[in-house]
Amino acid sequence: MSARCLSALAVCCLLTPLAAFAQESQAPETASRSDPQIELNLIALPTTQSISRHRGYFRLTHRFARDLRLGDFSDLANDFFALDNGAVIGFEYRFAVEENIHVGIHRSTLNKALQLFSRWDAVRQGQRLPVGLSGFATIEALDNLQDGHQPGAGAVVSRTWGQALALYASPTYVYGTFDAERIASGMVGHDHGHKLTGRHDAHEAEEHASHKSTFYVGLGGRLRVRPTVFLVGEFTPRVSGHDPGDAMWGVALEKWTRGHTLQLNLTNSFATTPGQIARGGTPDAIYLGFNITRKF
Repeated sequence: MSARCLSALAVCCLLTPLAAFAQESQAPETASRSDPQIELNLIALPTTQSISRHRGYFRLTHRFARDLRLGDFSDLANDFFALDNGAVIGFEYRFAVEENIHVGIHRSTLNKALQLFSRWDAVRQGQRLPVGLSGFATIEALDNLQDGHQPGAGAVVSRTWGQALALYASPTYVYGTFDAERIASGMVGHDHGHKLTGRHDAHEAEEHASHKSTFYVGLGGRLRVRPTVFLVGEFTPRVSGHDPGDAMWGVALEKWTRGHTLQLNLTNSFATTPGQIARGGTPDAIYLGFNITRKF
């Protein structure tokens, strides 16, 4: 199935729950919840929000491949503001083995990246600490786990204030980012016409060859502006190691409905996995995208 067909299918999935929500005579049941944590992710970064034991979670990520900063307004309009271009799409499913333990799989069309991960929600805010704390482990690789293996581990610390604000910090270590980037830059036919990040000249490649891994700290938050509408932002500076391209950033507007979260975002990266986040964003680029999630 082509990226354009998948895009059309995703838009239909987006509109269906919105239409159903518009027909409801009352606000969603979850809208009365005081916790501003509504999602297991911000845009690409993880949160400490959980799901109930033996429940599932599905996430669709979609990033249009056209850089919105290229060309003038007429060029953008001619491409229907990136909607006529290809896309990088990700599918994720996770399952709660226990109330505080998740396992999942994520597949991105960017270099056919496949990720397997697990998460442990160690502490919920107010139990023993004034913050929430989760830990996660992940293994991902390009070409369906064939090349450029990137094992990683990290933690997420969260703090909420009332019903309106949740802030997050996510220190993460990913091994193998230099080799994965080198392989990704050489892959043909998987770049959808966009610029692959972090292409270095010989001197830069030699300098970065000694940095096999990357340590970054993801920072972000979610702000409730209406009972079911949120503003989301995230920024991911690399602290040490291999750091091609620019630090990844993203901003988004979210609509929370019964069972779904619908997000429209702007980012400088197609990244949806820790290994992709570690390899950074495209310098000076802005990409339009959206996320759709469903808990069941």
